[in-house]
Amino acid sequence: MTPERYKKLTDWLEGHPALREGIILLNRWLPLVPFVCYPVLLVLLNLRWFRMLTIGRGGGALDFMQVIARAILVPGLAFWLGTILRARLNFPRPYEQPGFVPLVSKGTHGNSCPSRHALSAAVLGMVWLYFYPAVGVVMLAIAALICLLRVLSGAHFVRDVLAGAAFGLTFGFVGMWLL
Repeated sequence: MTPERYKKLTDWLEGHPALREGIILLNRWLPLVPFVCYPVLLVLLNLRWFRMLTIGRGGGALDFMQVIARAILVPGLAFWLGTILRARLNFPRPYEQPGFVPLVSKGTHGNSCPSRHALSAAVLGMVWLYFYPAVGVVMLAIAALICLLRVLSGAHFVRDVLAGAAFGLTFGFVGMWLL
């Protein structure tokens, strides 16, 4: 996004202070939803696994334990590889352009693409989708909203969040359904 286009957006938001404050508030707190819900998913999966063990489905429990391991490894590897990729690319952030004033101030420079917020929310949404499809759809909608908020806040370019979301969705799909 060019500084001129972003300025038009922030000028419009100045005329709508409730919306502006809502964007700032959601940008800060909405990314916590996938990260707080992920341990909840792991607890639910382990409860299911323990239940399988107690009713004597030992073989099925072993297979399910492997699926739980994927639910841990897939997001972890995606985050780690995404972090390495963004360090290698080291793309600048939108607010590093002259004349660009972000809605939410940040001191970080570079490492903009792929967005780790978008990547993490997308891959966690895919893991939820694998086990609990209804919750997964909600988590993926939250991931899409996080992507939008990262751009509106001025922390990322559209390309950054699209790359992060695509990486997370692809890694989640391959890791959970194809392996």
